[in-house]
Amino acid sequence: MTAVVYFGLAAAMFALQDAYFLLGGGEYSLKNLCALGILFLCLLDFIGTVRLGRGMVLVRHSLVQMLPCLVPLVFSCLIWVVSGADVSAILNGVTMILPQLLSVCVAAATLYLFGARGIWYCLGAMCAANFIQVLVVIWQGGLGPFLEEFYTLLVTFSKETGPLMEKLETHDLTFAFGPFLIYLFLHWKESPRPSLWLTVVTLFFLIGLKRIAIPAIVLGLLAAWLLQLLPEKAARQTALCAALVMIVVSFLYIAGIRYGLFPYLEEHFGIDTKGRTALFAHVEPYYDISFTYMGRGTGFERYVEWFSGTEHQTPLRTQTQIHNDFLRMYLNIGFIGYWVWILSWLPVRLRYWFRQGGKNAGCLFLGVCVYCFVLYATDNTIYYPYTMMACALIPMSYRLDSLSEAALDECSRGWEERGQRRARLPKPGEGPF
Repeated sequence: MTAVVYFGLAAAMFALQDAYFLLGGGEYSLKNLCALGILFLCLLDFIGTVRLGRGMVLVRHSLVQMLPCLVPLVFSCLIWVVSGADVSAILNGVTMILPQLLSVCVAAATLYLFGARGIWYCLGAMCAANFIQVLVVIWQGGLGPFLEEFYTLLVTFSKETGPLMEKLETHDLTFAFGPFLIYLFLHWKESPRPSLWLTVVTLFFLIGLKRIAIPAIVLGLLAAWLLQLLPEKAARQTALCAALVMIVVSFLYIAGIRYGLFPYLEEHFGIDTKGRTALFAHVEPYYDISFTYMGRGTGFERYVEWFSGTEHQTPLRTQTQIHNDFLRMYLNIGFIGYWVWILSWLPVRLRYWFRQGGKNAGCLFLGVCVYCFVLYATDNTIYYPYTMMACALIPMSYRLDSLSEAALDECSRGWEERGQRRARLPKPGEGPF
């Protein structure tokens, strides 16, 4: 019964990405309501089962996965206090971070309910939601036109698309399939019916094709595979070196944008930057590459229409995005905030997963981070809840059942030792005096 309820809630959550309802003058997302339903289901299950070992491990995993969300929240709070931000700016920023935290909580709730098998329940719900959307589009436009547009999408590598394919261009859901594909390729033998899963996931990934996601997956797989060829200690050290290189490259990329990288690429190499030169020119007045740059606070990018540079008094959700999550994070939380954030995002968590799950878990996590690194450098995925959920679910599920048993055994030994020490203490009136 629990599995049926979860599957229904999760499938609805993935299908209702752009569905909202009004309550008390405010607009709320139906997908978040479904996510809260999953958390409530987990709470009821916890009351009935109290899987203590699994719960302890997942709390620890969740806190580590939440670090890159909590750091911007802390720095943004400081910025809002110092700048005297109004309530609307604070609510705008907080409501961008809360769905991130909710996504990690839903991933943890899924794993608490089903253990390591939760990854397949979640993936199944994603596929079911996508399949329903495909059926709706076919019903509206016909099977023939759908197949023609799908063929055109593939042969032109998404440069040409039709109205039916546009309806299925759900960026968040498409990007969320990426970490699952990485997991399937890396842990083929450990996956149930891997050929079936790979076929289905690849099909839905291609239906909502995003070109940048393909090199992102390839680079993530290459990084993980190469590391797996090394001994444990060498793999850990190489992964940390790779993480440091990624950190430096991300900052140099931000600095390069500030000092004219994209105009240089257009003028000297004739590269089509898809309007990013003009876009980044409008971002330029709002930040500096300086240790003293404090940041504007999470959510500031919603106040500016970046293709025109027009600044609004209220935040908007439909304006042009910056198309660079590293620059967006730097713009929002400043020089120091950015370095603390990216250290928490990559090396801190990388060390944790190597320590928790060994070489395979560390390699898997680095592969997912390389995938995200490519997306962050070119798109607006850092606040995508489904993508974040997948990125949290994949490493958290690895060796979960064995880690839970070990945590429960360690806790039981601790209780037993404390009980023995308490039993050895003299009772009142039995002391030497």
